[in-house]
Amino acid sequence: MAGVADEGATQAAVTPSADWYRSTRSLATWLTWLFAIQAVSQLANVFAVDNAATYVRWHAAFQALLDGHNQTARNIFRENPSQSSGWSSLAGAVAVAALVLHIVWAWRSAHNARALGRTGARLAPGWAIGAWFIPIANFVLVYILFSDLWRSSDPESERGDGWRRLPGSPLVRLWIVAYIGGVGLLFSSIGLALGGVTGVSTTRTLLVIGGVVGAAGTVLSIFVVREITARQELLQERDPAPTERPIVRQYAAPTKVDGPGWYADPSGRFEHRYWDGGAWTEHVSRGGVATTAPVVPADWYPDPTGRFHWRYWTGNEWTEHVSRDQELFLDPVDADE
Repeated sequence: MAGVADEGATQAAVTPSADWYRSTRSLATWLTWLFAIQAVSQLANVFAVDNAATYVRWHAAFQALLDGHNQTARNIFRENPSQSSGWSSLAGAVAVAALVLHIVWAWRSAHNARALGRTGARLAPGWAIGAWFIPIANFVLVYILFSDLWRSSDPESERGDGWRRLPGSPLVRLWIVAYIGGVGLLFSSIGLALGGVTGVSTTRTLLVIGGVVGAAGTVLSIFVVREITARQELLQERDPAPTERPIVRQYAAPTKVDGPGWYADPSGRFEHRYWDGGAWTEHVSRGGVATTAPVVPADWYPDPTGRFHWRYWTGNEWTEHVSRDQELFLDPVDADE
């Protein structure tokens, strides 16, 4: 079957999906190890390093600065032990590496869902990156992203947006609560100590609770990632999506446009093609002889409906002739998804 790399291009109206399936199994394995190390370092940092007294003394230093006792504040800062440790440094480095890999995994998984024909996601794949960096809203956006990934990868789901009617996952909800709770407790305990609201004992208790909850969220991340990965792998086995990116060239506007007119045919199949001021047309010429040729040549292209791998384009419209795994089927273009 001919591919789209040989000839032709697509206008926006018939541009096929550029999504294709890429296994995230290796990423899930790496994330499993990183999350495990991160959880251990989180717990070790909480129980091996006592930062409570440090945060409380910082409050005393800030208060001295506000009262104009600069020398007293400098003495407190100088005598106050640093809250950094080998465990905290390890936890920070591993957390950064895990976050970066987690974002890459989520981005690939979101594209995999599209390649598998699961449409209707509330957030585009780009949000798998941007959702993490919007303060406050990031917790909601990340939950929406992972909830959609979980439901769209349900082994019982079909192509289309029917998966949106499936229930959410208790595991994903528990994970996001632990994730938010750990971060919230950590910053709250530090803020309360710096504000002079809590003493050393209370601050230490809050830090321990926050560390344990955060470590639990990190462990739950392992199960969420591995389960979504396994579900998408199962869908790929049952109803394979293309595993290579469709090579689709697109006709660009002439580099020098003086309005509608004849310009060099960007496909190279004719000498000239008529540009109507907004798009290329089917009017072409060769050797001074005018004729017509479709902008997008007749051929098999990735199915824009997402229901099959390939659909035949006549040069003017999509047909009911489709293919999946080298098998031919008939599927009306206007069929309900």
